[in-house]
Amino acid sequence: MSRFALKIAALVVVTVVAAVAATAWLTLRETTRQVEKSVEVAWQELDEVAQEIRIHGLLRGSWDDIGSALPVLAQRLGQRVRVVLTDGTVLADTQPGTSPRQSVAVQTRPESTFHTDIEAMKALYNYERDLKLGRCLQVHGERVRITMRDNNLPGFYTDNTVPAKCIPFEDRFPLTTEFGCDYDKACVQRTFTTRISALMPPPVLVQAGATDQPQQAKVSLLPILLSAGLVALLALVVSLLISRGALRPISALAASARRFGAGDLSGRVPENGDLVELTRAFNAMAESLQRSREQQHNMIADIAHELRTPLANIRGYIEGVRDGVLPADDELYRSLYEEALLQQRLIDDLQDLALAESGSLVYHMSTVDLADLLTTYRAAGVVVDAPDPVVVHADNDRLRQVVGNLVTNAQRAGAFSVTLRCRTEGLWAVVEVADNGWGIAAGQLPHVFDRFWRADNARGRETGGRGLGLAIAREIITAHRGTISVASAVGVGTTFTVRLPLQGTPIA
Repeated sequence: MSRFALKIAALVVVTVVAAVAATAWLTLRETTRQVEKSVEVAWQELDEVAQEIRIHGLLRGSWDDIGSALPVLAQRLGQRVRVVLTDGTVLADTQPGTSPRQSVAVQTRPESTFHTDIEAMKALYNYERDLKLGRCLQVHGERVRITMRDNNLPGFYTDNTVPAKCIPFEDRFPLTTEFGCDYDKACVQRTFTTRISALMPPPVLVQAGATDQPQQAKVSLLPILLSAGLVALLALVVSLLISRGALRPISALAASARRFGAGDLSGRVPENGDLVELTRAFNAMAESLQRSREQQHNMIADIAHELRTPLANIRGYIEGVRDGVLPADDELYRSLYEEALLQQRLIDDLQDLALAESGSLVYHMSTVDLADLLTTYRAAGVVVDAPDPVVVHADNDRLRQVVGNLVTNAQRAGAFSVTLRCRTEGLWAVVEVADNGWGIAAGQLPHVFDRFWRADNARGRETGGRGLGLAIAREIITAHRGTISVASAVGVGTTFTVRLPLQGTPIA
Protein backbone atom coordinates (compact mmCIF):
# COMPACT_ATOMS: atom_id res chain seq x y z
CA MET A 1 0.00 0.00 0.00
CA SER A 2 1.37 3.43 -0.94
CA ARG A 3 2.07 6.18 1.56
CA PHE A 4 -0.81 8.18 0.12
CA ALA A 5 -3.20 5.26 0.65
CA LEU A 6 -1.90 4.84 4.21
CA LYS A 7 -2.50 8.52 4.88
CA ILE A 8 -6.03 8.28 3.50
CA ALA A 9 -6.71 5.19 5.61
CA ALA A 10 -5.32 6.89 8.72
CA LEU A 11 -7.43 9.96 8.01
CA VAL A 12 -10.53 7.80 7.61
CA VAL A 13 -9.80 5.94 10.87
CA VAL A 14 -9.22 9.16 12.82
CA THR A 15 -12.33 10.78 11.36
CA VAL A 16 -14.57 7.78 12.03
CA VAL A 17 -13.26 7.23 15.57
CA ALA A 18 -13.58 10.94 16.40
CA ALA A 19 -17.09 11.09 14.96
CA VAL A 20 -18.26 7.97 16.78
CA ALA A 21 -16.61 9.06 20.03
CA ALA A 22 -18.23 12.48 19.80
CA THR A 23 -21.59 10.88 19.03
CA ALA A 24 -21.25 8.46 21.95
CA TRP A 25 -20.26 11.28 24.31
CA LEU A 26 -23.14 13.45 23.19
CA THR A 27 -25.54 10.51 23.49
CA LEU A 28 -24.29 9.67 26.98
CA ARG A 29 -24.45 13.28 28.11
CA GLU A 30 -27.93 13.82 26.71
CA THR A 31 -29.19 10.51 28.09
CA THR A 32 -27.77 11.31 31.51
CA ARG A 33 -29.34 14.73 31.39
CA GLN A 34 -32.71 13.29 30.45
CA VAL A 35 -32.51 10.66 33.19
CA GLU A 36 -31.53 13.27 35.77
CA LYS A 37 -34.33 15.49 34.59
CA SER A 38 -36.75 12.57 34.74
CA VAL A 39 -35.67 11.76 38.31
CA GLU A 40 -35.95 15.41 39.28
CA VAL A 41 -39.44 15.59 37.81
CA ALA A 42 -40.39 12.38 39.62
CA TRP A 43 -39.27 13.81 42.96
CA GLN A 44 -41.05 17.08 42.21
CA GLU A 45 -44.26 15.22 41.44
CA LEU A 46 -43.88 13.21 44.65
CA ASP A 47 -43.41 16.46 46.61
CA GLU A 48 -46.60 17.83 45.07
CA VAL A 49 -48.51 14.68 46.04
CA ALA A 50 -47.08 14.89 49.57
CA GLN A 51 -48.23 18.51 49.77
CA GLU A 52 -51.73 17.46 48.69
CA ILE A 53 -51.75 14.79 51.39
CA ARG A 54 -50.56 17.34 53.97
CA ILE A 55 -53.35 19.76 53.06
CA HIS A 56 -55.82 16.88 53.19
CA GLY A 57 -54.76 15.94 56.71
CA LEU A 58 -54.53 19.51 58.05
CA LEU A 59 -57.99 20.44 56.83
CA ARG A 60 -59.50 17.35 58.47
CA GLY A 61 -57.32 17.26 61.54
CA SER A 62 -56.72 13.51 61.13
CA TRP A 63 -55.83 10.76 58.61
CA ASP A 64 -59.06 8.83 59.02
CA ASP A 65 -60.19 9.09 55.36
CA ILE A 66 -56.80 9.36 53.68
CA GLY A 67 -57.41 6.03 51.92
CA SER A 68 -60.14 7.59 49.76
CA ALA A 69 -57.75 10.23 48.39
CA LEU A 70 -54.79 7.98 47.57
CA PRO A 71 -56.10 6.28 44.36
CA VAL A 72 -56.53 9.60 42.58
CA LEU A 73 -53.09 10.76 43.71
CA ALA A 74 -51.49 7.45 42.72
CA GLN A 75 -53.03 7.69 39.25
CA ARG A 76 -51.72 11.21 38.84
CA LEU A 77 -48.27 10.17 40.03
CA GLY A 78 -48.29 7.06 37.84
CA GLN A 79 -47.13 4.73 40.56
CA ARG A 80 -48.05 3.21 43.91
CA VAL A 81 -48.58 5.59 46.93
CA ARG A 82 -48.51 4.65 50.60
CA VAL A 83 -48.97 6.76 53.77
CA VAL A 84 -47.43 5.53 57.02
CA LEU A 85 -46.91 7.02 60.47
CA THR A 86 -43.40 7.69 61.65
CA ASP A 87 -43.54 4.51 63.74
CA GLY A 88 -44.23 2.44 60.58
CA THR A 89 -47.98 2.02 60.98
CA VAL A 90 -49.57 1.91 57.52
CA LEU A 91 -52.52 4.29 57.21
CA ALA A 92 -53.31 3.68 53.53
CA ASP A 93 -51.66 1.89 50.58
CA THR A 94 -52.70 1.56 46.94
CA GLN A 95 -50.53 -1.56 46.46
CA PRO A 96 -50.08 -3.46 49.72
CA GLY A 97 -47.42 -6.11 50.20
CA THR A 98 -44.47 -4.48 48.44
CA SER A 99 -41.66 -2.28 49.63
CA PRO A 100 -41.58 1.33 48.41
CA ARG A 101 -38.63 2.96 46.64
CA GLN A 102 -39.15 6.65 47.49
CA SER A 103 -40.18 8.32 50.73
CA VAL A 104 -41.00 11.92 51.66
CA ALA A 105 -41.65 13.15 55.23
CA VAL A 106 -44.82 15.20 55.74
CA GLN A 107 -44.52 17.46 58.78
CA THR A 108 -47.87 18.52 60.22
CA ARG A 109 -46.91 19.68 63.73
CA PRO A 110 -45.14 23.05 63.86
CA GLU A 111 -42.07 23.76 65.97
CA SER A 112 -43.17 27.07 67.50
CA THR A 113 -41.65 28.92 70.44
CA PHE A 114 -43.72 31.19 72.73
CA HIS A 115 -42.74 33.22 75.78
CA THR A 116 -46.21 33.96 77.15
CA ASP A 117 -49.53 32.21 77.18
CA ILE A 118 -51.09 35.24 75.44
CA GLU A 119 -48.81 34.76 72.43
CA ALA A 120 -49.56 31.06 72.28
CA MET A 121 -53.30 31.53 72.63
CA LYS A 122 -53.29 34.21 69.93
CA ALA A 123 -51.41 31.96 67.55
CA LEU A 124 -53.79 29.12 68.27
CA TYR A 125 -56.76 31.40 67.75
CA ASN A 126 -55.43 32.64 64.37
CA TYR A 127 -54.76 29.07 63.22
CA GLU A 128 -58.34 28.07 64.04
CA ARG A 129 -59.63 30.97 61.96
CA ASP A 130 -57.29 29.99 59.08
CA LEU A 131 -58.46 26.39 59.38
CA LYS A 132 -62.08 27.44 59.05
CA LEU A 133 -61.17 29.42 55.90
CA GLY A 134 -59.40 26.42 54.36
CA ARG A 135 -62.28 24.09 55.07
CA CYS A 136 -64.76 26.59 53.62
CA LEU A 137 -62.67 26.95 50.46
CA GLN A 138 -62.60 23.19 50.02
CA VAL A 139 -66.36 22.92 50.52
CA HIS A 140 -66.90 25.49 47.76
CA GLY A 141 -64.70 23.58 45.32
CA GLU A 142 -61.70 25.88 45.48
CA ARG A 143 -58.20 24.45 45.26
CA VAL A 144 -56.63 25.04 48.65
CA ARG A 145 -52.99 25.95 48.94
CA ILE A 146 -50.83 26.13 52.04
CA THR A 147 -48.41 28.76 53.29
CA MET A 148 -46.48 29.36 56.48
CA ARG A 149 -47.65 32.06 58.91
CA ASP A 150 -45.93 33.49 61.95
CA ASN A 151 -44.66 31.04 64.56
CA ASN A 152 -44.30 28.33 61.79
CA LEU A 153 -48.05 27.71 61.73
CA PRO A 154 -49.60 26.77 58.38
CA GLY A 155 -52.17 28.97 56.66
CA PHE A 156 -54.54 28.37 53.78
CA TYR A 157 -55.41 30.36 50.68
CA THR A 158 -56.61 29.98 47.12
CA ASP A 159 -55.40 31.42 43.84
CA ASN A 160 -58.92 32.56 43.00
CA THR A 161 -61.20 35.10 44.65
CA VAL A 162 -62.33 33.94 48.07
CA PRO A 163 -66.08 33.21 48.10
CA ALA A 164 -68.11 35.64 50.21
CA LYS A 165 -69.29 32.91 52.59
CA CYS A 166 -65.68 32.05 53.40
CA ILE A 167 -64.57 35.54 54.42
CA PRO A 168 -64.08 35.32 58.21
CA PHE A 169 -65.91 37.69 60.54
CA GLU A 170 -63.62 40.42 61.81
CA ASP A 171 -63.77 39.76 65.53
CA ARG A 172 -61.09 40.33 68.07
CA PHE A 173 -59.04 37.90 70.03
CA PRO A 174 -60.57 37.46 73.50
CA LEU A 175 -57.90 38.89 75.78
CA THR A 176 -59.40 37.07 78.77
CA THR A 177 -58.41 33.72 77.25
CA GLU A 178 -55.34 32.37 78.99
CA PHE A 179 -53.43 29.11 79.40
CA GLY A 180 -53.07 29.63 83.13
CA CYS A 181 -49.29 29.31 82.85
CA ASP A 182 -48.44 32.92 83.66
CA TYR A 183 -44.88 33.29 82.35
CA ASP A 184 -43.82 29.68 82.72
CA LYS A 185 -42.37 29.05 79.26
CA ALA A 186 -42.29 25.29 79.59
CA CYS A 187 -45.94 25.28 80.62
CA VAL A 188 -46.83 27.49 77.65
CA GLN A 189 -45.06 25.18 75.19
CA ARG A 190 -46.59 22.07 76.70
CA THR A 191 -50.11 23.50 76.74
CA PHE A 192 -49.81 24.85 73.16
CA THR A 193 -48.56 21.50 71.87
CA THR A 194 -51.42 19.68 73.50
CA ARG A 195 -54.07 21.97 72.07
CA ILE A 196 -52.58 22.23 68.56
CA SER A 197 -52.20 18.44 68.38
CA ALA A 198 -55.94 18.17 68.79
CA LEU A 199 -56.34 20.22 65.60
CA MET A 200 -53.56 18.63 63.53
CA PRO A 201 -52.87 15.03 62.49
CA PRO A 202 -49.55 13.41 63.40
CA PRO A 203 -46.62 13.60 60.91
CA VAL A 204 -46.44 10.84 58.32
CA LEU A 205 -44.25 9.48 55.55
CA VAL A 206 -45.54 9.52 51.97
CA GLN A 207 -43.94 6.65 50.07
CA ALA A 208 -44.08 5.95 46.32
CA GLY A 209 -43.17 3.18 43.96
CA ALA A 210 -42.61 -0.47 44.55
CA THR A 211 -39.74 -2.90 44.17
CA ASP A 212 -41.67 -4.87 41.55
CA GLN A 213 -42.47 -1.77 39.46
CA PRO A 214 -40.12 -0.51 36.70
CA GLN A 215 -37.45 1.68 38.14
CA GLN A 216 -36.32 5.00 36.78
CA ALA A 217 -34.04 4.60 33.81
CA LYS A 218 -30.37 4.39 34.66
CA VAL A 219 -27.55 5.25 32.32
CA SER A 220 -25.41 2.22 31.58
CA LEU A 221 -22.08 3.02 30.00
CA LEU A 222 -21.34 -0.49 28.71
CA PRO A 223 -24.16 -0.72 26.09
CA ILE A 224 -23.28 2.73 24.79
CA LEU A 225 -19.61 1.79 24.46
CA LEU A 226 -20.46 -1.51 22.78
CA SER A 227 -22.83 0.22 20.35
CA ALA A 228 -20.27 2.94 19.63
CA GLY A 229 -17.58 0.31 19.02
CA LEU A 230 -19.82 -1.65 16.67
CA VAL A 231 -20.78 1.51 14.77
CA ALA A 232 -17.11 2.56 14.57
CA LEU A 233 -16.07 -0.87 13.27
CA LEU A 234 -18.84 -0.90 10.67
CA ALA A 235 -18.05 2.67 9.62
CA LEU A 236 -14.35 1.83 9.33
CA VAL A 237 -15.01 -1.21 7.16
CA VAL A 238 -17.39 0.70 4.88
CA SER A 239 -15.08 3.74 4.73
CA LEU A 240 -12.04 1.61 3.91
CA LEU A 241 -13.94 -0.20 1.17
CA ILE A 242 -15.10 3.10 -0.29
CA SER A 243 -11.63 4.65 -0.02
CA ARG A 244 -10.12 1.56 -1.61
CA GLY A 245 -12.50 1.87 -4.54
CA ALA A 246 -11.72 5.56 -4.82
CA LEU A 247 -7.97 4.98 -4.62
CA ARG A 248 -7.93 2.27 -7.30
CA PRO A 249 -8.21 4.79 -10.19
CA ILE A 250 -5.55 6.93 -8.50
CA SER A 251 -3.23 3.93 -8.35
CA ALA A 252 -3.89 3.27 -12.03
CA LEU A 253 -3.15 6.93 -12.80
CA ALA A 254 0.08 6.76 -10.82
CA ALA A 255 1.16 3.61 -12.66
CA SER A 256 0.42 5.20 -16.04
CA ALA A 257 2.29 8.35 -15.00
CA ARG A 258 5.33 6.25 -14.07
CA ARG A 259 5.19 4.54 -17.47
CA PHE A 260 5.02 7.98 -19.11
CA GLY A 261 8.11 9.00 -17.17
CA ALA A 262 9.86 5.93 -18.55
CA GLY A 263 8.93 6.91 -22.10
CA ASP A 264 5.91 4.66 -22.71
CA LEU A 265 3.05 6.90 -23.88
CA SER A 266 0.76 4.10 -25.01
CA GLY A 267 -0.81 3.32 -21.63
CA ARG A 268 -4.38 4.45 -20.87
CA VAL A 269 -6.49 4.35 -17.69
CA PRO A 270 -9.98 2.76 -17.80
CA GLU A 271 -12.58 5.53 -17.72
CA ASN A 272 -14.80 4.22 -14.94
CA GLY A 273 -15.29 4.58 -11.20
CA ASP A 274 -15.72 7.77 -9.19
CA LEU A 275 -12.83 9.59 -10.90
CA VAL A 276 -14.06 9.21 -14.46
CA GLU A 277 -13.55 12.90 -15.26
CA LEU A 278 -9.96 12.80 -13.98
CA THR A 279 -9.12 9.62 -15.88
CA ARG A 280 -10.76 11.02 -19.01
CA ALA A 281 -8.65 14.19 -18.76
CA PHE A 282 -5.54 12.09 -18.10
CA ASN A 283 -6.19 9.93 -21.16
CA ALA A 284 -6.77 13.05 -23.27
CA MET A 285 -3.46 14.44 -22.05
CA ALA A 286 -1.72 11.17 -22.82
CA GLU A 287 -3.27 11.10 -26.28
CA SER A 288 -2.12 14.66 -26.89
CA LEU A 289 1.41 13.90 -25.68
CA GLN A 290 1.64 10.79 -27.84
CA ARG A 291 0.32 12.66 -30.87
CA SER A 292 2.75 15.53 -30.19
CA ARG A 293 5.66 13.10 -29.98
CA GLU A 294 4.61 11.40 -33.19
CA GLN A 295 4.29 14.76 -34.90
CA GLN A 296 7.71 15.74 -33.59
CA HIS A 297 9.24 12.53 -34.92
CA ASN A 298 7.48 12.98 -38.23
CA MET A 299 8.59 16.60 -38.46
CA ILE A 300 12.21 15.67 -37.80
CA ALA A 301 11.98 12.94 -40.43
CA ASP A 302 10.34 15.35 -42.89
CA ILE A 303 12.97 18.03 -42.27
CA ALA A 304 15.73 15.48 -42.77
CA HIS A 305 14.05 14.32 -45.98
CA GLU A 306 13.62 17.88 -47.25
CA LEU A 307 17.24 18.75 -46.53
CA ARG A 308 18.73 15.51 -47.81
CA THR A 309 17.86 16.01 -51.49
CA PRO A 310 19.30 19.54 -51.98
CA LEU A 311 22.34 18.71 -49.89
CA ALA A 312 22.88 15.56 -51.92
CA ASN A 313 22.65 17.64 -55.12
CA ILE A 314 25.13 20.20 -53.82
CA ARG A 315 27.49 17.45 -52.68
CA GLY A 316 27.23 15.70 -56.06
CA TYR A 317 28.05 18.89 -57.96
CA ILE A 318 31.05 19.64 -55.70
CA GLU A 319 32.37 16.08 -55.97
CA GLY A 320 31.96 16.26 -59.76
CA VAL A 321 34.03 19.45 -59.91
CA ARG A 322 36.63 17.96 -57.55
CA ASP A 323 36.96 14.84 -59.69
CA GLY A 324 37.08 16.86 -62.91
CA VAL A 325 33.88 15.32 -64.20
CA LEU A 326 31.96 18.63 -64.27
CA PRO A 327 33.31 21.96 -65.38
CA ALA A 328 33.18 24.80 -62.86
CA ASP A 329 31.23 27.17 -65.16
CA ASP A 330 28.44 29.69 -64.68
CA GLU A 331 25.71 27.11 -65.18
CA LEU A 332 27.08 25.03 -62.29
CA TYR A 333 27.29 28.07 -60.04
CA ARG A 334 23.69 29.02 -60.99
CA SER A 335 22.47 25.52 -60.11
CA LEU A 336 24.28 25.59 -56.77
CA TYR A 337 22.83 29.02 -56.07
CA GLU A 338 19.27 27.79 -56.74
CA GLU A 339 19.80 24.85 -54.38
CA ALA A 340 21.08 27.27 -51.70
CA LEU A 341 18.04 29.52 -52.19
CA LEU A 342 15.76 26.49 -51.83
CA GLN A 343 17.49 25.59 -48.61
CA GLN A 344 17.19 29.19 -47.38
CA ARG A 345 13.44 29.32 -48.12
CA LEU A 346 12.90 26.03 -46.30
CA ILE A 347 14.80 27.30 -43.26
CA ASP A 348 12.89 30.61 -43.34
CA ASP A 349 9.57 28.76 -43.48
CA LEU A 350 10.59 26.56 -40.56
CA GLN A 351 11.57 29.62 -38.56
CA ASP A 352 8.29 31.39 -39.37
CA LEU A 353 6.32 28.28 -38.35
CA ALA A 354 8.24 27.92 -35.09
CA LEU A 355 7.70 31.59 -34.22
CA ALA A 356 4.02 31.41 -35.15
CA GLU A 357 3.38 28.27 -33.08
CA SER A 358 5.16 29.76 -30.06
CA GLY A 359 3.32 33.09 -30.38
CA SER A 360 6.58 34.98 -31.01
CA LEU A 361 5.93 35.96 -34.63
CA VAL A 362 5.78 39.77 -34.87
CA TYR A 363 2.61 41.30 -36.32
CA HIS A 364 2.23 44.92 -37.41
CA MET A 365 -1.49 45.55 -37.06
CA SER A 366 -3.26 48.20 -39.13
CA THR A 367 -6.52 48.81 -40.97
CA VAL A 368 -6.67 46.50 -44.00
CA ASP A 369 -9.28 46.48 -46.76
CA LEU A 370 -9.46 42.87 -47.87
CA ALA A 371 -11.11 43.84 -51.17
CA ASP A 372 -8.06 45.97 -52.10
CA LEU A 373 -5.72 43.22 -50.91
CA LEU A 374 -7.34 40.63 -53.19
CA THR A 375 -7.28 42.88 -56.27
CA THR A 376 -3.47 42.80 -56.19
CA TYR A 377 -3.68 39.11 -57.18
CA ARG A 378 -5.80 39.75 -60.29
CA ALA A 379 -3.97 38.10 -63.20
CA ALA A 380 -4.48 35.57 -65.95
CA GLY A 381 -6.48 32.68 -64.52
CA VAL A 382 -7.26 34.54 -61.27
CA VAL A 383 -10.72 36.12 -60.86
CA VAL A 384 -11.40 38.56 -58.01
CA ASP A 385 -14.98 38.93 -56.74
CA ALA A 386 -14.80 41.71 -54.11
CA PRO A 387 -17.25 44.49 -55.01
CA ASP A 388 -17.49 46.08 -51.55
CA PRO A 389 -14.86 47.12 -49.01
CA VAL A 390 -14.35 44.68 -46.16
CA VAL A 391 -12.22 46.24 -43.42
CA VAL A 392 -10.34 44.28 -40.74
CA HIS A 393 -7.64 45.06 -38.20
CA ALA A 394 -4.70 42.88 -39.25
CA ASP A 395 -1.13 42.64 -40.45
CA ASN A 396 -1.28 43.43 -44.15
CA ASP A 397 1.94 41.60 -45.06
CA ARG A 398 0.99 38.43 -43.19
CA LEU A 399 -2.45 38.35 -44.84
CA ARG A 400 -0.75 38.73 -48.21
CA GLN A 401 1.47 35.82 -47.26
CA VAL A 402 -1.62 33.68 -46.50
CA VAL A 403 -3.53 34.61 -49.66
CA GLY A 404 -0.44 34.26 -51.81
CA ASN A 405 0.20 30.79 -50.40
CA LEU A 406 -3.38 29.72 -51.12
CA VAL A 407 -3.29 31.04 -54.65
CA THR A 408 0.07 29.35 -55.32
CA ASN A 409 -1.22 26.04 -53.94
CA ALA A 410 -4.32 26.29 -56.16
CA GLN A 411 -2.20 26.86 -59.25
CA ARG A 412 0.07 23.94 -58.36
CA ALA A 413 -3.00 21.73 -57.94
CA GLY A 414 -3.74 21.90 -61.67
CA ALA A 415 -6.33 24.67 -61.49
CA PHE A 416 -7.13 26.49 -64.72
CA SER A 417 -9.07 29.12 -62.83
CA VAL A 418 -8.77 30.52 -59.27
CA THR A 419 -11.54 32.70 -57.82
CA LEU A 420 -10.96 35.07 -54.89
CA ARG A 421 -14.13 36.20 -53.10
CA CYS A 422 -14.60 38.63 -50.23
CA ARG A 423 -17.77 39.39 -48.27
CA THR A 424 -19.15 39.95 -44.78
CA GLU A 425 -21.22 37.55 -42.70
CA GLY A 426 -22.52 39.13 -39.52
CA LEU A 427 -19.47 40.21 -37.52
CA TRP A 428 -17.06 38.29 -39.72
CA ALA A 429 -15.09 39.03 -42.86
CA VAL A 430 -14.98 36.01 -45.18
CA VAL A 431 -12.32 35.36 -47.83
CA GLU A 432 -12.65 32.36 -50.15
CA VAL A 433 -9.99 30.98 -52.46
CA ALA A 434 -11.66 28.50 -54.85
CA ASP A 435 -10.08 26.53 -57.68
CA ASN A 436 -11.11 23.89 -60.20
CA GLY A 437 -8.00 21.75 -59.76
CA TRP A 438 -7.53 18.08 -58.98
CA GLY A 439 -9.17 18.29 -55.55
CA ILE A 440 -8.25 16.52 -52.33
CA ALA A 441 -9.51 13.13 -51.21
CA ALA A 442 -11.81 13.13 -48.18
CA GLY A 443 -9.36 11.00 -46.18
CA GLN A 444 -6.63 13.61 -46.71
CA LEU A 445 -8.65 16.69 -45.66
CA PRO A 446 -7.91 16.37 -41.89
CA HIS A 447 -4.15 16.55 -42.69
CA VAL A 448 -4.20 19.54 -45.02
CA PHE A 449 -2.75 21.90 -42.39
CA ASP A 450 -0.15 19.44 -41.08
CA ARG A 451 3.51 20.28 -41.54
CA PHE A 452 5.14 18.88 -44.70
CA TRP A 453 1.80 17.64 -46.03
CA ARG A 454 1.38 17.55 -49.82
CA ALA A 455 -1.76 16.69 -51.75
CA ASP A 456 0.23 14.23 -53.88
CA ASN A 457 3.16 12.57 -52.15
CA ALA A 458 4.59 11.58 -55.53
CA ARG A 459 5.20 15.21 -56.44
CA GLY A 460 8.59 16.59 -55.51
CA ARG A 461 9.72 19.86 -54.08
CA GLU A 462 9.77 21.48 -57.50
CA THR A 463 6.05 20.93 -58.14
CA GLY A 464 4.57 20.30 -54.73
CA GLY A 465 6.09 23.04 -52.56
CA ARG A 466 7.71 22.54 -49.20
CA GLY A 467 4.53 21.52 -47.33
CA LEU A 468 4.78 24.29 -44.73
CA GLY A 469 2.70 27.06 -46.27
CA LEU A 470 -0.73 25.89 -45.04
CA ALA A 471 0.60 25.20 -41.52
CA ILE A 472 2.02 28.74 -41.41
CA ALA A 473 -1.24 30.14 -42.82
CA ARG A 474 -3.27 28.47 -40.08
CA GLU A 475 -1.02 29.89 -37.34
CA ILE A 476 -1.22 33.40 -38.82
CA ILE A 477 -5.03 33.32 -39.09
CA THR A 478 -5.34 31.90 -35.57
CA ALA A 479 -3.15 34.73 -34.26
CA HIS A 480 -5.66 37.15 -35.87
CA ARG A 481 -8.48 35.45 -33.86
CA GLY A 482 -9.82 33.93 -37.06
CA THR A 483 -10.31 30.51 -38.60
CA ILE A 484 -9.31 28.77 -41.82
CA SER A 485 -11.04 25.72 -43.24
CA VAL A 486 -11.06 23.66 -46.43
CA ALA A 487 -13.68 21.89 -48.53
CA SER A 488 -12.75 19.78 -51.53
CA ALA A 489 -13.92 17.09 -53.92
CA VAL A 490 -11.68 15.02 -56.18
CA GLY A 491 -11.99 16.14 -59.81
CA VAL A 492 -14.08 19.19 -58.85
CA GLY A 493 -11.77 21.54 -56.99
CA THR A 494 -10.89 22.93 -53.59
CA THR A 495 -12.11 25.95 -51.61
CA PHE A 496 -10.22 27.46 -48.68
CA THR A 497 -12.31 29.75 -46.42
CA VAL A 498 -10.72 32.32 -44.11
CA ARG A 499 -12.81 34.10 -41.44
CA LEU A 500 -11.56 37.18 -39.67
CA PRO A 501 -13.40 39.48 -37.21
CA LEU A 502 -14.44 42.79 -38.74
CA GLN A 503 -12.67 45.87 -37.46
CA GLY A 504 -14.07 46.94 -34.07
CA THR A 505 -15.66 43.55 -33.41
CA PRO A 506 -15.00 42.21 -29.87
CA ILE A 507 -14.22 38.48 -30.14
CA ALA A 508 -13.98 36.56 -26.86
